[in-house]
Amino acid sequence: MRLVTFRVHTESRVGLVKDGRVIDLNSAYALYLRDVEGEDDARRIADTFTPPDMKAFLRIGERGLAAAREVYKFIDVDEDARGIDGEKTVFNLDEVRLGAPIPNPDKVYCLAVNYYSHFAEVMGVSLEEAKRRVKSWGLTVPVIFQKPSTSIIGPGDPIMIPRVSSKVDYEVELAVVIGKRGKYIPKEEVEEYIAGYMVFNDVSFRDQGFPKSDFKYYKQINWVKGKGLDNSAPTGPQLVTKDEIPNPYNLKMFTRVNGEVRQEGNTGDMIIKIPEIIEYLSNGVTLNPGDIISTGTCAGVALVSGLYLKPGDVVEAEIEELGVLSNPVIREP
Repeated sequence: MRLVTFRVHTESRVGLVKDGRVIDLNSAYALYLRDVEGEDDARRIADTFTPPDMKAFLRIGERGLAAAREVYKFIDVDEDARGIDGEKTVFNLDEVRLGAPIPNPDKVYCLAVNYYSHFAEVMGVSLEEAKRRVKSWGLTVPVIFQKPSTSIIGPGDPIMIPRVSSKVDYEVELAVVIGKRGKYIPKEEVEEYIAGYMVFNDVSFRDQGFPKSDFKYYKQINWVKGKGLDNSAPTGPQLVTKDEIPNPYNLKMFTRVNGEVRQEGNTGDMIIKIPEIIEYLSNGVTLNPGDIISTGTCAGVALVSGLYLKPGDVVEAEIEELGVLSNPVIREP
């Protein structure tokens, strides 16, 4: 299934994408309960199992996903379905505004240099040499940083060139969304804790991440400022449930700026894989439904090419089967 957070006027809802249209999950499930199950208390039950907030919906777990599957089978998107209170239930994409699938995650974790091709470009070596170094150096522990909730934006929202940076970069990444609360999760059991996947653009501020100073400790990477400024985590356009992505390690990925391909890679290039990432992260840390884990980027970043973003650009981050995440670039007022 393909889940979205969308707005009609000012109201935020959870939606289900079917044949290019958006179904209001809560409204449609109430209709299903009344018309198919004969429930007299359809609205209350729908509010319980299909709340209009994605993070709350993911907390419901399998019962909520089962409700969504019933809605997908029940609703004919070619008909003008109306909810039990007469409300509109099916929308064209141009009638709604898609938002970040998880607009309010508890935690956003990202991995640094977790693709062989990106490792090669930042080290200035061949791909073969990069693989040799990763193996010989025993790089089995991921380098993790966090982004704040204020970094999260959705499709169509602007990436900002802030007053404090002139070197704004892009990084197309595969993000994993947690669907079940867990801690100390063995890698063999990680799959049951995953809700699904989405596109993530790890927008980076290179002149903030590598501050200039003679003080030796300032020569280290400043992850907070280099990665965590406002609007630096575009996500979307949809959350694709894990059953739709049986192999997350063979997905083509691209970044285009004004139609020009800047990054092109494949998720199979990932160095540390998802089970090991989540096992490591969950050691001592409780992962909650809606938490986002972005798994790293491929080669082609502006840090190497020098082709930094500028106002007026349009950035498209795309991953096969997950969709295209498009964001304009503006200067911060």
